[in-house]
Amino acid sequence: TQSISLTITTNEAAMIKKILTKADVAERYGMSEKSISTACSRNPSSLPKFFKLGMSSNSPVRFRLEDCLAFEDEMLQRQEQAQAMSEQNVDLALLLNL
Repeated sequence: TQSISLTITTNEAAMIKKILTKADVAERYGMSEKSISTACSRNPSSLPKFFKLGMSSNSPVRFRLEDCLAFEDEMLQRQEQAQAMSEQNVDLALLLNL
């Protein structure tokens, strides 16, 4: 077996561990901060994993950059799968019309 060595610089490691605010995430996804706040309470699965800084209902919400990157990768994979299935359905429809 082959071994692959990955080197992560200190700067890259710090970037992965970066903590984002709701405003940061809103800017990243082209949404309003209010939309992020609403999604946090009504549809948390539509956002990357997040945590609250405290136990109060109005405690600030934070996101880890690494969770945002993982969420983005997952969304991309889902879209690619949906596109592939759509293309297969078109191919099947064309075959059935022959």
